[in-house]
Amino acid sequence: MNHGPTPAALPEDLLRQSQLMWARVEPDLTISQASESFLNLANASATLPAPLGDLIPTLTAQQLQRLNDLSTPVSFNLIDRHGKGLQCDLQPTEDDHAWLTLFHFNLDNRWLMQLHPDYNHALQSSDQWLGHLEAVMQSAPEQVFQHAIQNAVNLSGSEHGYLMQLNDNTDSLTLTATTVADAPLQHGFALPQLPTQHQCLIQQQPIIDNAPDRANIAPWLNGLNIRNHLCLPVNYRGRTVGIVGVVNRTTPYTDIDAKTLLVYSTIIWHALQLPRTLKVVSRQSQLIRKQKLQLNQSLVKLVGAISDSLELNDPYTAGHQRAVADLAYQIGERMGMSQHQLEGLKLGALIHDIGKLAIPSQLLSKPSQLSSQEFELIKTHAVKGADIIKDVVFPWPIKAMILQHHERLDGSGYPMGLKGKAIITEARILAVADVADSMLSHRPYRPAQGFENLRQVLMEGRGSLFDATAVDLCLSILCEQQSSGHNLVNALPLDKVVILHLDDTLEQAEQHLHRLDATVGFVVDDNSPRLLGYLTASMLTFWHSPLLDTAAERTLDRELQQRKLHQMMRHTIPTIPCCTSLEHAALSLQQSDEHFLLVTDANDQPEGVLTWPMLATALQQQHSASNTPWGGVNLTPGKTPAD
Repeated sequence: MNHGPTPAALPEDLLRQSQLMWARVEPDLTISQASESFLNLANASATLPAPLGDLIPTLTAQQLQRLNDLSTPVSFNLIDRHGKGLQCDLQPTEDDHAWLTLFHFNLDNRWLMQLHPDYNHALQSSDQWLGHLEAVMQSAPEQVFQHAIQNAVNLSGSEHGYLMQLNDNTDSLTLTATTVADAPLQHGFALPQLPTQHQCLIQQQPIIDNAPDRANIAPWLNGLNIRNHLCLPVNYRGRTVGIVGVVNRTTPYTDIDAKTLLVYSTIIWHALQLPRTLKVVSRQSQLIRKQKLQLNQSLVKLVGAISDSLELNDPYTAGHQRAVADLAYQIGERMGMSQHQLEGLKLGALIHDIGKLAIPSQLLSKPSQLSSQEFELIKTHAVKGADIIKDVVFPWPIKAMILQHHERLDGSGYPMGLKGKAIITEARILAVADVADSMLSHRPYRPAQGFENLRQVLMEGRGSLFDATAVDLCLSILCEQQSSGHNLVNALPLDKVVILHLDDTLEQAEQHLHRLDATVGFVVDDNSPRLLGYLTASMLTFWHSPLLDTAAERTLDRELQQRKLHQMMRHTIPTIPCCTSLEHAALSLQQSDEHFLLVTDANDQPEGVLTWPMLATALQQQHSASNTPWGGVNLTPGKTPAD
């Protein structure tokens, strides 16, 4: 049988120095000749001849058995002592020996499963990984490293494992945890005592030794018959913190094992360090919050000082910005703003008119009405204010608040004519609060305009000029503030609002008012709660026929009583807001054609009915020292304006 030309025909020195890994195998399976590459892979210090099993210790008994017959070509795969894949080809010759050639190849999943069939489940099941990690994280603090190593042993299919931590001086490693009984835990070992681990630290990569030299074995492992060994460095945040190692597996360790164990060790170490890291972050966060609080307090004081300096320039608006800030804060709070937003809203309000520092003071305090040119100059204060603070970095949209607080929802405001959602929420709130305080305060060219006028302005602009929610909340807040004086109509025991329906007859309405002892009823449509009109008891009496003597007259009366309310009611209801003072209510009632006023809340919903008798009683109690109450309303005892 012709096996082709043999390598023996080539120059021996050329063969020995080539990069090919080859060896001459004798019938007794000893190596008599080998290339330098082969010897470097096996054992560079070996003296030939040497048994094949000694030079390639990862050969299994089954593989050695296949090589016994040198007359037959043999090819198989194995793992070398460093965890690399090897393809072994044995080619017999005619003179009873054979040539063995080795080739490295990359381990793929197919060879991995063939070499380690028990590893298949570990790769395919993430539950096993999660189980190992969870077991470690649930361990008691003093057992956490021990459990981590035990799980590394289980994951890699090894007999034993260990964890060593690198000391700060980097000259020694401390044995922190191991599965080896009676090992010297917490003992420090100088790096020269640990050749393999030292090499691992220097190279910063896993070390695989599937046929370790006893001289390289760590001291606490000397009592074991170490067949193979895998160790790798553990890095945390860019520095090496320790070494994890496993020993004695039935099959050789591979690069895949090293990568798997490296991932596991890295995850475990980060997980173990997380609580400590969180504590550090928590302390730093507390420090940052404290510094931020101090900075905010300083910022508030600075903004307050700026606000005060503005009032010196415009004494007629003294306190205006602080009043706007307080009212805006309350509106924002009821709108559900966060504390951070509220802080910014208040600061923005405190300096919303800062641009007036650039306006001549004589113009700001002019006692007469401004000309159109003067008003145009005043209007520039929004842009000038934004320009003043443009280089100041705030954690809130202060610049936008200053620039937009005179914008209106329909685009009729200034300086940019913004519409709708283009105006930030804070500026919408400031717009309402600014108008409210301005109208309730005296100005050099006019007296305060009062709550009733303010309410009318805000309600007319509600949803078109001003944010509807801000208007409702503003009026509600001002009502509450005024009602604390107990001289407002909502403090009185108002009559109940009696509801009549649009399709009721006059007869039904009269019976309903009589039953409730009411003098007025308000008509609603069944499809809407809005009040459409009203009828008084005197109006219902008027529509009775004055003559009931004849049958024809009684028939006419019955026809009149069957008329529907929508045919007979009055449509304009006399109303006043709940925050109206008693004196102003008396003036309003005196000017009305009716004996009552409908009292409405800040949302324009009916609260009750105010009549002359209850108002007269309240005013007489308030001004018991005088027969003529403030405002010149004549309330002669026993006679009211309703008479």
